[in-house]
Amino acid sequence: MSTLYIGNSYNDALVGDLRQFDHDERQVGGNLSCRLVWLMAPGDLLLSPQYISAEFLDYASRIKDAPITKADVIVPPPGSFGEDVLTADRLSGAFMDELKALCVAREVTRIVPYCYDRAVAALARELGIGTHEPGFAYCEAGGADLLNRKSVFRALCAGSNIPIPDGIVTRYEADVVDYVWRLIESGAAAIVKQDVHQGGHGNEILAPSDDIPQLGATDFTVVRDKRAVAERVKRMWPRYSSADRDPVVVERYLQDVVSLGCEVDVTRPAMMRHTLEMRMTPIFDGIVLPPVSVPPESDAAFARYALELSAVVHRMGYRGLINIDGLAARGDGSVVLNEFNGRLGGSTHLHWIGENLVGKDYLRRRQLVSNNDWKVPSFSSAVESLAREGIEFEPSKAEGVILTCDHTAQSGAVEYCVVAPDSESAFDYERRMKSR
Repeated sequence: MSTLYIGNSYNDALVGDLRQFDHDERQVGGNLSCRLVWLMAPGDLLLSPQYISAEFLDYASRIKDAPITKADVIVPPPGSFGEDVLTADRLSGAFMDELKALCVAREVTRIVPYCYDRAVAALARELGIGTHEPGFAYCEAGGADLLNRKSVFRALCAGSNIPIPDGIVTRYEADVVDYVWRLIESGAAAIVKQDVHQGGHGNEILAPSDDIPQLGATDFTVVRDKRAVAERVKRMWPRYSSADRDPVVVERYLQDVVSLGCEVDVTRPAMMRHTLEMRMTPIFDGIVLPPVSVPPESDAAFARYALELSAVVHRMGYRGLINIDGLAARGDGSVVLNEFNGRLGGSTHLHWIGENLVGKDYLRRRQLVSNNDWKVPSFSSAVESLAREGIEFEPSKAEGVILTCDHTAQSGAVEYCVVAPDSESAFDYERRMKSR
């Protein structure tokens, strides 16, 4: 019995209009399939948009003590975006015959995609795998689209009395201008969000001055009067609205906050896997697991709200992992939720590392710290550097640095995860890594 993992980390259900990304951004986004290698067992198959380097597969196999080879990764012919991302147009013709044959030979009985969108549901139907699993019908009917929309998120939270930032959802430029100007006039800032996106991409902060910190958004613009607001909104409207396809979300931009996240398993009752702290530079760039910058009361409140929202999602019919984000104020510790994504997330593979390389109780015994963009000359040089410094992961100690994703061909960078006894040790490992 084997599993087919599907690396559709960037798709229309998650990031809106893929044309808004340049080739390099799509390359890195599609290459997040590397993370799924950590979840694979011998005999499993990974449907990936891009080839994964033999160096990375050998390295991950050694750390996991389980062989994963190039024969376990299948890449379809190029589609409308080449080999950048796994779009539906790549899953047809002779390739599907090849995929079916591989699934039969490996006795594949389960499908685990990064995001269970309608393209994956159609693929499952064609392969005859997993169509009777709980939650399949919901995904086939487009449920993943709902669970990756900020407008739906705000409606569900509002209807369940779960705290969220003040804001509006609208399809009209004038509404955005009026709401943003009211904030600017009062000395506050606004954050304008594309309805369908992830990781802070597609967000813009509109602020009355340039001394406001930029976190959670790729763009930052100072607008000092209503005319400037109107001009900026008009110019950016095609992006904000994904060419009038989607509503636009505008919220009061909250400053001096800690970005939190969590992963919940929405199967029978919703079960919290972990809470975490997101590193923003200015958009999502890594994880601190468990969080270290908020008091226990804030962490507990965040987890409680996230489980309340997950219960609503469960009643809607979704089954699988959901990642929920929030903000904790540094002053009074108050918490709001601000986004959800019904899919695997940036901590799914870290959870696997924790449970399988440390133990089921890893949250009590270890601090995990990750970063998504360590620039290195090559993957092999990064491995050698860790060994030379004596900070590579040691399974016997369940401690050290693991290279979790290889983006060297796409951006000259790797992702890593530090596993340490406590946060001070974890950040010390990180300093030693980057001092070379």
